[in-house]
Amino acid sequence: MALQKVYLFAPENDTALASGKRYYTPPPAARKIAADLALLPIWYADEESIILSQRPPSDELQQTIERLGITSRTAPALPPGEWECCPWGWSAYTCQQLEKAGIESRQLPDDKQITEIRRLSGRATTRDILQRFAELIPDYPLPPIPEILYDAASTERFATSHRATLLKAPWSSSGRGIIRVNGLYDTSTARQAEGILRKQGYIMGEVLLDKTADLAFEFYSNGIQTRFAGYSLFNTDRHGSYTGNILAPDTAIERYLSRSISPATLHATQAALQHITTELIAPHYKGYFGIDAIIYRDDDTALRLYPCIELNLRMNMGLVAHCIASRFMAEGSSGSYHVAYAPSPAQHIERHRAMYAQHPLVIEGRRIVSGYLPLTPLHDDTLYHAYIIVERKNFL
Repeated sequence: MALQKVYLFAPENDTALASGKRYYTPPPAARKIAADLALLPIWYADEESIILSQRPPSDELQQTIERLGITSRTAPALPPGEWECCPWGWSAYTCQQLEKAGIESRQLPDDKQITEIRRLSGRATTRDILQRFAELIPDYPLPPIPEILYDAASTERFATSHRATLLKAPWSSSGRGIIRVNGLYDTSTARQAEGILRKQGYIMGEVLLDKTADLAFEFYSNGIQTRFAGYSLFNTDRHGSYTGNILAPDTAIERYLSRSISPATLHATQAALQHITTELIAPHYKGYFGIDAIIYRDDDTALRLYPCIELNLRMNMGLVAHCIASRFMAEGSSGSYHVAYAPSPAQHIERHRAMYAQHPLVIEGRRIVSGYLPLTPLHDDTLYHAYIIVERKNFL
């Protein structure tokens, strides 16, 4: 008999991996995101699962959950028993959080497994993936593969030998831990880079490309092999921080991407990444993960696909959006997925009321046809809120 699954939203996992500590205090903003969006797993969890949350859904959200036929429930903690844990990501910190919730340590990855997951989650794995990719498809037009930089001298040499570069901390997320250098390695840049080297041991150096679009190839590992789960088409701001996703079926996303990149290239890339991650990731990790990619313009102004900018060895917002689109949206509808911050809960409530008035929710046959749908509840202390807007048309 299959074990009941338990989900934990833990966006602090990336910073916890950076620390490497079991008993770790995340930054206040990360803790607040974790609390405000704790119910997000409702939208991707398997049927009859438990979502760990200190707060249950609001009455309004519960009514929508029931209309869509969702059978997961929430709980602040668990009684003794056998469970299958599905946290947002794995780290020593996440294991400690699950133990606090009632999970016995024997049901969690051991220290050796967590150490290997942490290593694979570091940005050096991006270089490994790209090197294997080049071996599998030797005629693929790849730009320079990122370099691993272990000291201040090599970091400065790399940054000043190219017109524009990105220096990336091994463990960071959502655009943080990234330094853009436009050929000038000044005192401020050196100070930031040396701080990363001191704390994390190395820096990844990348040549900055002329990006035109962000996307991701999403996968699932069963511990033996990986399978392609779908595409993610998302937006970032000028700092590289995630701002939201397109909600659309994979067929629509692929048609959209095919305006820039041939379907043959997309399929070959997907197959190569699946082969590489089956060898590299599957023996050490079970769960969803994503590989961020970009479409960029090369020196000849041709559009190219760079197959791996970053490995996210965890659940991610793109996968949440993919699950919502495939499980809950009506055929012919598409939309946008948002995670919004506001310094005042009143601003969220004001936007929430306006959205409800402008985009009334229409659900037919347990599928969202159109409208505004909050994914997480609003409370009198909410600073972060997740929601979607769906329309009866193809955005792409």
